[in-house]
Amino acid sequence: MFIVIVNVVRTERRLKWLLLLALAVGCVLSVSAFQDYQRGNFTVEGYRVTGNIGGMFGNVNDMALHLVITVPIAVGLFLQTRNVLHKSAYALCCAAMLTGIFFSYSRGAFLGLICVVAALIWMLFRRNRMAAVLLFCLAVLAMLVLAPGNYINRLLSIVDHSRDAAGSAQQRQAVLMRSLLVSARHPLLGVGMGNFPIYSIRNLVTHNSYTQVSAELGLPALVAYLMFMLTPLRRMARIARETFTARRDSARVYYLAVGLFASLIGYMVSSAFIAVAYWPFVYYLVGYAVCLHRIYDAGQQPAHANVNVNTGDASIEHAPSNHALTDHLPAATGRIEPSYGRGSS
Repeated sequence: MFIVIVNVVRTERRLKWLLLLALAVGCVLSVSAFQDYQRGNFTVEGYRVTGNIGGMFGNVNDMALHLVITVPIAVGLFLQTRNVLHKSAYALCCAAMLTGIFFSYSRGAFLGLICVVAALIWMLFRRNRMAAVLLFCLAVLAMLVLAPGNYINRLLSIVDHSRDAAGSAQQRQAVLMRSLLVSARHPLLGVGMGNFPIYSIRNLVTHNSYTQVSAELGLPALVAYLMFMLTPLRRMARIARETFTARRDSARVYYLAVGLFASLIGYMVSSAFIAVAYWPFVYYLVGYAVCLHRIYDAGQQPAHANVNVNTGDASIEHAPSNHALTDHLPAATGRIEPSYGRGSS
């Protein structure tokens, strides 16, 4: 699917439809989680809910991961539009997905969400870092105040395992140490994709995407996996930096770049607590970033001047960009005086 996305999605319109589809899925999952919470349908550990789509969202932590990486996309779409109805729709989507994250009680998703908020505020408030720090503190405080009951106790179990009644924190720590040991013993090729549970404790997965790759595919694969995420992350940061001063004219590309940057940060943090290296989450996300980078670069292609030798008229032709983001390019036409023949009779 990643190959299809990067080869087919070459216009802003197509990219936006894919992002809207991700938002729609996130809203469906969030509404379903909210309904389960209202009905007391706690299917995980007696107090956690999950969505009803199944598949790659069947696990409550995987569902929460999708919501974490989709929230900043909704924020980017909210900031880039001036239509009040569209802004309202994006705001509702964002609120619904935040609710779904809280009702999942996923500790990894909460840590990822904290980093997403930090990345968004840091990128959007480049000229006022003190305001960014203050706003971040207020946002974290608001999330903790609005969180459902027992949520803070669930978060404290990250450092105090005695607060985890299900014992999953101790279990995951033991499996993590085992995955590090397997990675050290099989550094080159690993033990094979999907084979770590054979070496694990009670056939458990590693619950860490990074050690999942290193243990099953080897350290070279881990380096490739990291570069796969870091390269688009740097490109989104570069696009946001280059379009920051002209963000009013390039709002669409600037805010999408910021949103995708924060989404990648959220995935990189949350996936440290979930074994999702082979699931499509990161491949969709990187695919979106590659498409935005291609569209942005196409819009940055220099114009070519065609000069009529007889009349001296010049016209500007821009490089084809497949109807991409070329709004911010200056459309220029003018008259160029030919320099040849001057001084000759």
